[in-house]
Amino acid sequence: RQLVAEGIPVFASIEDAVFGLVALAGPDGGERGPTGLVPLPKPARPLSGGGYLACRQLLVGAGIAVARSIEVRTEAEAKTAAARLRAPYVLKAMGSLHKTDSGGVALGLADLDALLTTQRRMRRRLDPPSFTVEEMADVDDGVELIVGSRWDARFGPVLMVGLGGVLTEVLHDVSFALAPVDEAGARRMLGRLRAAALLGGVRGRPAVDLGATAAVIAQFSTLAASHPEIIEMEINPLLATPVGAVALDARAILG
Repeated sequence: RQLVAEGIPVFASIEDAVFGLVALAGPDGGERGPTGLVPLPKPARPLSGGGYLACRQLLVGAGIAVARSIEVRTEAEAKTAAARLRAPYVLKAMGSLHKTDSGGVALGLADLDALLTTQRRMRRRLDPPSFTVEEMADVDDGVELIVGSRWDARFGPVLMVGLGGVLTEVLHDVSFALAPVDEAGARRMLGRLRAAALLGGVRGRPAVDLGATAAVIAQFSTLAASHPEIIEMEINPLLATPVGAVALDARAILG
């Protein structure tokens, strides 16, 4: 009552406050113009499982490039996979959302012997239901990003873009927007990052393909917004390079 008596607006809910701000902005959205929110897509067929392999398949179906990968269970299957893929290899143990933290990811395995030795060690330590053998991506000219989504109780699908890889939770360099976004919106999110200069090339490094990277972010945001049963999903890292963008790891959590 004291705030109201002093002429300060008091709202019963966040929604009422937002409606008030919209009214103040006017029909043209204020000086900065309309927000241009992208409409929500129609719900897609629900995802039946949220594991790594199911999430990869979902990304591929949305047109997002992923690292070449083959699921294996035995050493014989690992040998067959290695013959079909290009070394060096990446070996991942399935069954854990945070594979890196549990020691379930091995990078840069130079040959078949290194791959099989690592598989035996992971099997003894983690006893996973299966593994994936993947081609190791060349990260020398790339920038690792994280692209994530979360369904918020008030706002619906929310998109996050930031600097990715193992430093995501250390640097906290992220940008948020309501999902879905178009390519222009994805570019704006990338431009708001403190590390945005890295994408343009620094110290002799080439610039990444911003158009391709923004396109992947937009595709991911539409995918996330069309699957309300997925309460969390992320690509980490999304490797942005001068010739495109490829998802190197992904996960999804079903609600």
